[in-house]
Amino acid sequence: MNLKLLVGIGMLAATSIWAQGTFDGDMSSPSEESSSFDAPAPDPVPAPIYQPAQEESSPASSSSEVAGGDESLNDFNKLHGNAYNTVGNEGAFATVGTNMRAPHTMKGQNLVYFEPSLDYGLVSFTKGSTFFLALDNSGKVGLMTLGMAMSGMGFSLDLGLGKTFISSETAGVESSGSTIAFGDDIGFRFSMPLGGLSFAAHLEWLTIVDQVSAETETPAAETNANYWDLLLEAEISNAPSAKDFFWTGGANILRRNLTEENIGATTVNTTDPNSHIEIAPYINVAMKVLGNDRARVLVGSNNTLGFQMFDKIDNVTDGAVEFGLFLAPNIFAEIALTKNWMFFGGASHNLNLFTYSSESIGNTSSSVLQMLTEQTIVQIGSRFQWKSIALEASLADAFLENPFGSFNGGTLAFNLGAFIYF
Repeated sequence: MNLKLLVGIGMLAATSIWAQGTFDGDMSSPSEESSSFDAPAPDPVPAPIYQPAQEESSPASSSSEVAGGDESLNDFNKLHGNAYNTVGNEGAFATVGTNMRAPHTMKGQNLVYFEPSLDYGLVSFTKGSTFFLALDNSGKVGLMTLGMAMSGMGFSLDLGLGKTFISSETAGVESSGSTIAFGDDIGFRFSMPLGGLSFAAHLEWLTIVDQVSAETETPAAETNANYWDLLLEAEISNAPSAKDFFWTGGANILRRNLTEENIGATTVNTTDPNSHIEIAPYINVAMKVLGNDRARVLVGSNNTLGFQMFDKIDNVTDGAVEFGLFLAPNIFAEIALTKNWMFFGGASHNLNLFTYSSESIGNTSSSVLQMLTEQTIVQIGSRFQWKSIALEASLADAFLENPFGSFNGGTLAFNLGAFIYF
């Protein structure tokens, strides 16, 4: 058993012990230490972009009617870490990940956050406008995010560099080349409130395979590799005004380019069969089905209709088309155990309702229709908060990364995050 799993199990076990009364209600509620937080995974089934700190008071059930004291979920509506809501329920409170998808929601956030399990750190501070810096080493190339949030809008820049340029000369013959590493990334995000709705947009250029290009003068030869994704995403959410019903709708447009050009006595162009254009509209919904001041249960579904159009390759394929409907029904529940401890859990079910693909070359054609129920994924976790600090930990199975592919097994994952609020 690895160290991360041991630490995760230990922290989750400690939750039940401490929650029995080690910390009493006399301690200051963390909600008194900072302002409320406005508020989403991927992912092929997109996670929610953000949610506000929702009011959980219910006329039918006051805190005095709930046994165990005055614990309330309102004590836990601060910004959460990425250990919270890994099932992607649309109605859950805002997380670091969902807020970073919509930079205007960072307005007024004054905090520092560390996530050692994924080598991630964030600081956000207000000097007139709110500025934030995130450092992420979860990929092959380290990613830095710089952003600013104002009252009416927010934007951020993602930058991950993995470029090497080489030139040389031997016996009067010059040569040059470049290598762009997998994970080399530049992206831009913009978001803004629209009355009771919110709008967010995302543009990103990402190198998806180590890319090597070279050129020599004598004999004249040149190799140009292009292995990249260009992604455009836009979405609208009712997060600012949502009460018991939550939704986010949007679409992704992706161009995946895997081509190589070799220029010499003749020019040879090579295209990988996975080069394609993808269009994926989606709608995520959730509603509260059970709730009182202390606990609530949310049921939702993240739904994507995906279209893929693959490139034509001479003597290989005349082009292929694939489309499918992918659903991820999910359950998320949380309860305030004391004013300092909460427990949360969730489950998500990946369902490939149908996928149809068709391909032809010359006089030969083929088609495939698939319906596939993937596995159910379950998460449990806890949060401890006291005055201006918070710790969150969770255990969960890994999500399916590509809805167009079959599930290839899950991995038990531990996530740990820590906040200091100002």
